[in-house]
Amino acid sequence: MQIKIKNNIKEVSAWTKLVNKKQIPFATAMAINATLGIGRNKNKGLDRVLGQQMSAKLDRPRPQTTKAFYRIGASKKRLIGTLGFQDWAAKIMKFQIEGGTRITGKKIGVPMKDNTSLDAFGNVKGLRGKGYVKKKSQKILKINGTLGVWEKHKDKTLKLMVVFKDAVNYSIKFPFYKIAVGYVNNNFDKNMTAEFNKAVKSRK
Repeated sequence: MQIKIKNNIKEVSAWTKLVNKKQIPFATAMAINATLGIGRNKNKGLDRVLGQQMSAKLDRPRPQTTKAFYRIGASKKRLIGTLGFQDWAAKIMKFQIEGGTRITGKKIGVPMKDNTSLDAFGNVKGLRGKGYVKKKSQKILKINGTLGVWEKHKDKTLKLMVVFKDAVNYSIKFPFYKIAVGYVNNNFDKNMTAEFNKAVKSRK
C-alpha cells in the first residue's frame, strides 16, 4: 500500500526555452517531495491528509498508526517519490484499504462490543501481554458451538465477552488510493509552479 509520484521532464519541455534546462529536474523533485510532505514542507502534504482521513473514517485508530508512514524522497536524478505504510502498520491497514478475509492459522479474538471493555481506540483493554481473559470470573469455554471468553455473573448467567473465529471478514473502510490520487491531482501542479519559480529565481 503505497503511492508513487512520477514526472517526466518532457512534459514541461516548453519551459526550457525560457529558463535554464537544469532547473527543471530540481524543481520537479522538490514539487514531488512537497506533495508527499517531505523536506521543507513536512508540515503539509499527503501524509498529513491521510492521517487526518484515517482519524475521520476509521474507528478510533491509534495515533501511531495514523503517522506510520515511510517516505522515499525524489531527487533531480530520480524523479520518483514514494509514500507508504511501515510494515507493521501495513498489516493492520491492508484489510481496511482492500477488505478481504484475515486468516492467521490461529483463532482470532473478536470482542463483543456491547459486553467487552474497550480502550479509546476500540481495542480490548489490557490485551497486550495479558491475553483475553481479564478476571477470575472469565474463562475460555465452548458453549452451544461458540468458542470464546465467557464471564460468569453473580446470578450465574454467562455473558460472551470475546468470540474466537478461524477467519474474520473485512469490508473496505479506508479509500487510501482515492484520497491519495485526488490529493496529488489537486496539489502537484501548484507545487510544481511554486518550486519552478523558486528555482528560476535562485539560478545562477
